[in-house]
Amino acid sequence: QLVCLSNLENLNAVFINEGMSQAERLTKLNAIAISQMEILTQDHRIEALEAHSEDLSPME
Repeated sequence: QLVCLSNLENLNAVFINEGMSQAERLTKLNAIAISQMEILTQDHRIEALEAHSEDLSPME
């Protein structure tokens, strides 16, 4: 979540420098936040599944 927040803060500064309106920034930042959080949580699930599948592997 902190990674996502840091990215959003940086993007907000870029958008402000570009003269983007507050409403437009909010719309764009919201979409980006949703996308980034989906990616980050998806990666976490993949790691958890991989760890879980290793636990279930038959012992040699």
